[in-house]
Amino acid sequence: MRNNNLAIVLLMGVAGTAAAQTSEKPGDIPSTNAREIDVQLSNDTLQLKYIGNGNKVGVNNSRFSGAFFLSEDRDIVLSAGLVFPVDFDFGRLSVLIGPQVYAALLNEENNDIMAVSLGAELRFVLDKDLDLAVTGYAYYAPDILTFGSADNVTDFSAQLELPISKQMKAFAGMRWFELDLTEGGGTKTLQDELFVGLGYRF
Repeated sequence: MRNNNLAIVLLMGVAGTAAAQTSEKPGDIPSTNAREIDVQLSNDTLQLKYIGNGNKVGVNNSRFSGAFFLSEDRDIVLSAGLVFPVDFDFGRLSVLIGPQVYAALLNEENNDIMAVSLGAELRFVLDKDLDLAVTGYAYYAPDILTFGSADNVTDFSAQLELPISKQMKAFAGMRWFELDLTEGGGTKTLQDELFVGLGYRF
């Protein structure tokens, strides 16, 4: 309930103070020099994420991202992804697809995981004037591409976002991030709760 109230208050405050739009939408492929840092917080997790143009890693017309995730249980996950725009006009909807790699260091001893997932990222503009949008992604790493103490990785997220200045945006949403452990270890839930955050483009 505390997370719900925090998300509502944040979004109401953002809606009341938004006064500018970015020339590039957060879901677009950024220009050569565009970079973005996102800070995401929930009751039990913290994530820092860098987003930049894939040209920086030698891949044209793509978007690169790298993230550091930390849970309350001191589980650490490093991830890196490269997505490409779908060359089709969906109107207000933009679609990107590509791989994402996860390296997880769980708090339990000898529970390290490496996984290669495939997925998609979506962005739908609700209000062009405010640039209010719903964004989300879905990534899944099957058993054949998951190594270590897990059989698969599932990572879904959906969020509402709104720029609050030319360089900053606020967002709030929900993330489902789970690992299916090997040898009857069950499911390890890294995140299953609401989050809020801020993004800064520079």
